[in-house]
Amino acid sequence: MKNRFPYNYCTWFTVAVLLLSACKKHFSSDQFEDDKLVVLAEITAFDSVKIPIGKTIKVENGSLIRFEKVNDATVTLTETNAMSWILQPNYSLQYANNPTSVFTSKKRFRANTTYKIEINHPTLGLVQASTHIPTFPRLITVDTASTDHNGKDLLSATITWKDSVDHEEYYIIEAVKEQVRNNHFFYYQGKRYSYDTQAGKAFYETIKNTPDVRILTDTVGLNKYTRLYLYTEDDQSDNARIDELTNPFRRIFFTDAMCNGTNYTTRVFIDKQFFVDPRQKGRVRLQLKSVSRELYNYLKLYEKYKTDFGSVPANQLVSPTGNIEHGLGIFGGSAKRERIYYFDVLL
Repeated sequence: MKNRFPYNYCTWFTVAVLLLSACKKHFSSDQFEDDKLVVLAEITAFDSVKIPIGKTIKVENGSLIRFEKVNDATVTLTETNAMSWILQPNYSLQYANNPTSVFTSKKRFRANTTYKIEINHPTLGLVQASTHIPTFPRLITVDTASTDHNGKDLLSATITWKDSVDHEEYYIIEAVKEQVRNNHFFYYQGKRYSYDTQAGKAFYETIKNTPDVRILTDTVGLNKYTRLYLYTEDDQSDNARIDELTNPFRRIFFTDAMCNGTNYTTRVFIDKQFFVDPRQKGRVRLQLKSVSRELYNYLKLYEKYKTDFGSVPANQLVSPTGNIEHGLGIFGGSAKRERIYYFDVLL
C-alpha cells in the first residue's frame, strides 16, 4: 500500500501506470511503442513549473518498457496563448533518481489559466498538449473524527464544498502523508544560527543567557510523500461505478452533475496506517481538488485499471489514454484546497 513520490506525488502516478501495463507480457496496446516521448505532468495552481519528460524504450523482445531521460528537447510552455517561456532540464540531485528528466522554471502556475506545452525533439519529433487549470474549489468545511469502519481504525472526514453554477467542474479528493523535519535555530544580533549543528549548539551555550535569545523551530517539508488510501460510502461518487465501495481507493471522484451548482457534502475515511511512524515523521494533507476534464478521466481510468488488474485478463484491459498528441502520458491542470493534520510528535 505504500507509494513513494520522489519529487511531486502528483506526477509519479503516470510512471506507475505505464510501467505496470508495459510489464505484462500479454498486454496488447499500440501505445507502448519504442522511442515515444512521454509527458508526466499534473500542473497545479501556485506550484512552480516542473514537467517530467522522458522516452520509452522496449527491452526483452518488446515485452517490457523502460524510460530514458530526455535532456536534448526544446520545451516551450505557453500561458493563455500569449506569454511563452523555454523550460530547462534540471540536474539537481533531488531529480537524479527519477526515471524521466524534469524540466523546470521559476515561474508559478496560475488558477483559471490555460497552458499549452510543446516538446520538440531532434529525432522524436514534436509532441504537444494543452490544459486548463480551474479556479480553486470553494471548500466550506472539513470535520474530522476517529472512527471504526468495517473493523479498521480510520479517520473520518466530512467535507462540504460549493459547486459553481456557471461552469462544469470535476472534483477529486486525495490524502497523502508528507515527510517533514523540524529545524531548530536562534537569532543573535540580527543573525540567524542553526542549533542543529555542533558549532551552532556550542555557540548557543555561550550566549543563551542573553535577553531575547531562545531556540525557535520551523517545520520543513522533505518533498517525500506516502499516499493514504481512502474509503467512501457515497454512491453518488464515480467510485461506485469503478469498484465495490467496501474496497479502498487512491482517489475519490465527483463530477459536476452530482453537485449541480449547490453545496455538496460527502464523507471519506482515511487509512491511519501511516499516520504515526517514528521512521517517517510528517503531516497528513487532505485535499479537495478541482481538475481539468482530461486529468479527471485519466485518473479515473487509472483507478479502474489498478482495481481491475489481476482479476481481468490483461489483453482485455484498457490502458489510460492521455492527451499528449503524438506521445504518451498526461498534461492536466488542478487547483486545490487542503487541510493539514499533525499526528506524529515532531521534536
